[in-house]
Amino acid sequence: MYPKANNGFVMDEKYWDALYGETYDIDGVFNAKQHASYVKALFALMETKVQSLGDFGFGKAALLREFVKAFKPARVLAVEPSPERVEELRSKAWIEKVHIQIHNSNLQDFNPPYLKYAPMDLIICNSVFQYMEDKDVKKVAEKLSKSTRFLYFTVPTKKDYLRMKKQIAFSDPYAYARSTQFYRKILSKHFNFVSFNLLESKYQLPSVFEEELFRF
Repeated sequence: MYPKANNGFVMDEKYWDALYGETYDIDGVFNAKQHASYVKALFALMETKVQSLGDFGFGKAALLREFVKAFKPARVLAVEPSPERVEELRSKAWIEKVHIQIHNSNLQDFNPPYLKYAPMDLIICNSVFQYMEDKDVKKVAEKLSKSTRFLYFTVPTKKDYLRMKKQIAFSDPYAYARSTQFYRKILSKHFNFVSFNLLESKYQLPSVFEEELFRF
């Protein structure tokens, strides 16, 4: 069954055609290599290794592919509610040499017990939370914080959507447009903000980002 987002819209193939067609350059797709290079350089600076990698809501898997190439993790976990995107990833030649588990599930229902005892080093969650109801955002944020040490996270806010509509005439009828304060209040309960797009779980210690000025 396809997940539902805002306005009761079903996120089937019409969603993917509308948002990932040829009209827009989606962040995390056209510049996925730059995202991966940035995180690899940052972790190298902090002398931190990424041996296990997850992508929760991997979509077209552009970020997942580039992060796998950059970090060469020993263990990869990929989760996506769209059955078409799951089959698309399973058909890719590049995953043949990757130790990867691919699950067709939404993040609300995905809850393997082993993550509580063996959390990932890094999970990507790119533009997923805007399609969840408020109550699910709270639950999934806590779940992720106990499933990974670091979270590479993005979500457009209400102001972001206004900016994108003005700059490139982009709108997303599937998404909930929420305030920055809404997301910060929830995320700050479970994560520290340590760099651009990068959150560090408060449950996975000790921290490698020790400078207090940049932890909030």
